[in-house]
Amino acid sequence: MRALVLKSGALRVDDVPDPSPGSGQLLARSLACTICASDLHMVHHGRRLAEWSRTAGGPFDFDADQDLVLGHELCAEVVEYGPDTQGTVPVGERVVTGPMILHDRGMAIVGYSNEYPGGFGELLVLSESSILAVPEETPTDQAALMEPLSVGMLYTRVADLQPGEVPLVIGCGAIGLAVVSALRWRGIGPIVAADLSPMRRQVAAAAGADIVVDPAEDSPFAAWERAAGGGRCVVFECVGAPGILKGIFDGAPWMSRVIVAGQNLDDDTLFTASAHTKGLNVQFGGMPESRDYSDALGAIASGAIVVEPWLTGAAALEDAVQAFTDSTRTERHTRIVVHPQE
Repeated sequence: MRALVLKSGALRVDDVPDPSPGSGQLLARSLACTICASDLHMVHHGRRLAEWSRTAGGPFDFDADQDLVLGHELCAEVVEYGPDTQGTVPVGERVVTGPMILHDRGMAIVGYSNEYPGGFGELLVLSESSILAVPEETPTDQAALMEPLSVGMLYTRVADLQPGEVPLVIGCGAIGLAVVSALRWRGIGPIVAADLSPMRRQVAAAAGADIVVDPAEDSPFAAWERAAGGGRCVVFECVGAPGILKGIFDGAPWMSRVIVAGQNLDDDTLFTASAHTKGLNVQFGGMPESRDYSDALGAIASGAIVVEPWLTGAAALEDAVQAFTDSTRTERHTRIVVHPQE
């Protein structure tokens, strides 16, 4: 099959062996896969992520110096089932999935495994237990955004905002937009969101942010204070870049809660005395659960959350390397979708 291949930090489109489903698995044809910031992290920091995972018991089991097919935000078509399966979704129907795949040796993450290619290839193997059927009326490209939206569902669920708590979303890329959308879906407001990109601020407002802030012109925390009128600040950090957490620690009101959704694989320095003195409560990451995936797909399919504006570009598989370069233009792009069958 043809695929976008990563090896030793370099991307190429090449022929790779077709995957084959094992016990409890199915073979699927990738129809759409969006470029995530995590994919860009893999290009620049894949070796570091693999080394950390090996030493700390993380879930990312791969060799960065061997071929990898990235891609975990995807919509695919069922081709055939392997042994010990139930045929949950008929062949020819579309599915979405969380990125975890179960095998006889444990678990792998689709797109973070030399053995299990991701959605930037023509074919991939999925766990039957992880797939969700895509309703007929849901556009394929939008269905692929189930996975990033599930992250917003996760973080807003674990944040469990209480009366008197008002959210502030820092960063309005796809994860920030997912958080804004999930907050609005849960009936939480007012929502304050901040991003340097005019395009992203516009999409955040359409997604449900009551106040959008350009951090170059106004302090997000000052805007939050004007909107909140008291209460407790719950900051969602959705950037994942050096210096962002330090800025939040310095600027957040006393006793704020900070939910760290952005993944930063660069070195960073934090002045923790700021968080300590202010009594900040900081919670990092986590991975979505099955209920987050179901909620995300249901919200997209019903139209309760409109994700179409997140899609800011499209590319055929042969143009995927350039699409990765284009996706770094954050003032212009939120998600570029790659169509592996084109």
